[in-house]
Amino acid sequence: MPNTSQLKLQLQELLEDDLLQDVPKNASLNDIELLIAAEEGRAFRIRVDRHPLPPVYIVVEQAATLRDIKKRIQDQVEQTLSTAKHISWKHIWTSYCLLFQGQRLLDDHAAVSRLGLHQDAVLKFSRIAHERGRHRPARHWHKRKPDSSVKQLNRPKKENTSSR
Repeated sequence: MPNTSQLKLQLQELLEDDLLQDVPKNASLNDIELLIAAEEGRAFRIRVDRHPLPPVYIVVEQAATLRDIKKRIQDQVEQTLSTAKHISWKHIWTSYCLLFQGQRLLDDHAAVSRLGLHQDAVLKFSRIAHERGRHRPARHWHKRKPDSSVKQLNRPKKENTSSR
């Protein structure tokens, strides 16, 4: 039975083959299963344009949801980043949405097949325009209570006006 180092060497030799160009060097088992599913027609290859940055290529199953697509985009972008920059995905997904053939994809639970996505579909990032009066409220800083130990200047003291 071959040991782990021998298996890694064999895998590296296989990945150098021209037929396996689209397999990432640090591919996980899930990545390889998705590539096999794409070859068998059970998954779609999708290009995500993010101008002015280079596009991201992902593979998703036909039964995947929009949330799964977003997760694959996040994983792919984080894999391609060489630095350890932190990306606030919460900010990105509240400010941008994905666009397919002019239609904004806003329902995270919608299935890929219901959205009309197909093999070699192209998604684009689109800024979410908030409707007038429907934007996220600004942050309000709570006013601090005045410190009782500090004298308040220019304010007359209240006199006791109770009747005697």
